[in-house]
Amino acid sequence: MVALLVVVVPVLWALQRAAPAGEALVNQGGLGPLGDLLATVAHPALGGDFLKVVLRATGITIAYAVLGAAGALIVGGVGGLVLSDAVWGPAPGAAVRAVRLVLRGLLVAVRSVHELIWALLLLSVLGLDPLVAVLAIALPFGAQTAQVFGETLDGVPPGPMRALRSAGVRGLPAVAYGLIPGAGPLLISYSFYRLECSIRSTVLLGIVGVGGLGQELVVSLSARLWGEVWTLVGAVVLLSAVVDLWSSRLRSDLALVSCSDWSGGTQAGTAVRAPGGSRWARWSARAVLPATVLAWFASGVSVSGLFTPRTHLLTTRLLGDLWPPKLPRGGWSALLGAVADTLAMAVLAMVVAVGITLLVGPWASRSRAHGNRGVLPAALWWFARAVLLVLRSIPPTIWAVVALLALFPGVLPGALALGLYTGGILGRLVAEAWESVDVQPRDALRRSGIAGGLSSLVATVPPSSHQLVTYTLYRFEICVRDTAVVGVVGAAGLGRLFQENLAAFRFPVITTLLAASLAISVAVEVFGRRVRRALRG
Repeated sequence: MVALLVVVVPVLWALQRAAPAGEALVNQGGLGPLGDLLATVAHPALGGDFLKVVLRATGITIAYAVLGAAGALIVGGVGGLVLSDAVWGPAPGAAVRAVRLVLRGLLVAVRSVHELIWALLLLSVLGLDPLVAVLAIALPFGAQTAQVFGETLDGVPPGPMRALRSAGVRGLPAVAYGLIPGAGPLLISYSFYRLECSIRSTVLLGIVGVGGLGQELVVSLSARLWGEVWTLVGAVVLLSAVVDLWSSRLRSDLALVSCSDWSGGTQAGTAVRAPGGSRWARWSARAVLPATVLAWFASGVSVSGLFTPRTHLLTTRLLGDLWPPKLPRGGWSALLGAVADTLAMAVLAMVVAVGITLLVGPWASRSRAHGNRGVLPAALWWFARAVLLVLRSIPPTIWAVVALLALFPGVLPGALALGLYTGGILGRLVAEAWESVDVQPRDALRRSGIAGGLSSLVATVPPSSHQLVTYTLYRFEICVRDTAVVGVVGAAGLGRLFQENLAAFRFPVITTLLAASLAISVAVEVFGRRVRRALRG
């Protein structure tokens, strides 16, 4: 009963905030363009000149994603070594403890700011430079990678490293030869998982004009060139599918770790290296350096822009303008209202995402014990997987722009956009987790004469429910942070306030909004971790 109230009360509150009495929600004027968009789904633009534009934008997207992921791995590698308890031993010195404490706090602050917000801040210093996209991905992803790398190193058996240290080997060589080889498969597989995430984020960053498929999508949507929109959507989905398949194959080759393992925080020390079949992984690892060099030259990225007098001047001016913090127009009422809208959006988005997961997820889960179950189940599996892929491949900003054609700005279009995007991710996570559910109880029930549907329901729903709750809590934490994305394009919440004040150069207000965003992210993360820990018992 208490658990039911914990779910129902926030949902009712969020619904009341999303649809206040007496206010119109549907924008009748936008239904026409939305109908035109849907009517052209079978007529994508396939002209030669436009396909060249799509091809060039795809190349830019891949290049930025590769460089952003590479930057994140550099930050994460150094940060992971500093944060790891195994590297420093049980009793590090006071100076080391102080440095690690400061770094841990800094990384939490960096990863609490969404990559889109990083891009907007970097634009005010660097302008429309390719380095904006790379840094906007590398900074928050690097902070997150550092945490995962540190936990992964701590999960490796410390015996080899201790033996080397006992033999007089210095600290860094002992880590290199005694600790990192044991964590190698997990570190590499997570690195490619980060690349998969970087592709999605690079498309999302197109909203601020950094180039790539995301920017072309926004341009075509603004000009209402619906045929071009569908072509670009197809390119985004195809690119996501290729990277998704590559990343999944690599993870299964290197270690028995799935996206759901990473997301659930159970990756450290739990993976088992798959026997054989690692040729794909070896070739992928060998391609990393050439691909990074190629992406560097193809993108035209240069770090020289970081060290120009103009950059120094603009950075100094920006830091000066950000202080002291100031409340937005409307004072505390406006700030707290935006915070409430942010939380309401996240709650309703998770309702939509869970609904999609329950509706599509079971069909997207292929139990390893089933094998070949016939044409119809296989077709349903492919269809469900395709639906989830499309939902998570299209950035929430694009979903929000489409939703804002039919709905007035507010909590509802933002929640709908985030819910569709999150539903694609949550559905995949839960489907992967459901594939690992033990089917022996179900088979035993069937052998005892219980009907197939009822036996599956009784044997798999309890463990499935636990995984659904765990991943829903995890995605809720991410969803709160992602509300900034849909707010920037005009939905509601702190993101909308952020965009309005940044456009008006009210930088002291930006500081307040960043602090509020950090406070919410930390509070929700702490809450979610405690609940997940309690569920694990």
